[in-house]
Amino acid sequence: MLKTLIEKLKKVKDYRKAQGTRHPIWLVLLIVILGLMSKKLGYRELENFAKINQQELSQVLKIKLEKLPSY
Repeated sequence: MLKTLIEKLKKVKDYRKAQGTRHPIWLVLLIVILGLMSKKLGYRELENFAKINQQELSQVLKIKLEKLPSY
């Protein structure tokens, strides 16, 4: 199911400017969705969720996450 969600998120058009874009939009959206499902509603709560779960996210997504999106 997570794989299907990621595939759908990768199809989302990214309207951000290329300059300063550090993370793909699908990753940002995935972290927000997972955080919201864990009842993390604020920006700082979502940031803490990402930091706390960084290692697990790296393993599950099979990508190297040196620095995650933050507040």
